[in-house]
Amino acid sequence: MKKLIAMVVAGVLGAGASPTLAKTIKKRQANEEQRIERGVEKGQITPKEQQRLDGQQKVIEQERENAAADGKITKRERRDIKHDQKRLSQDIKHKRHNAQGARQQ
Repeated sequence: MKKLIAMVVAGVLGAGASPTLAKTIKKRQANEEQRIERGVEKGQITPKEQQRLDGQQKVIEQERENAAADGKITKRERRDIKHDQKRLSQDIKHKRHNAQGARQQ
């Protein structure tokens, strides 16, 4: 009986957590877009770097949409998306702090 109750509670919590986690993914994605834009405005990111970062953003967005298409983002899908977002975040940091920058002419 206790196992049944635990499974029901876990199912309810698991079903309710998925939309929240999807919001977290979207929120992080919006934050990364702002970081890219600030880098461009400050001249820290070149137009070519911006194109690459925007391309990575689009890939992550497509991955999120595909994961949510069946109505639930699994742990594996969530982990993959978060991994890609972390990689993008590191790329943004590196591109904003490298010596390239948008050189003034």
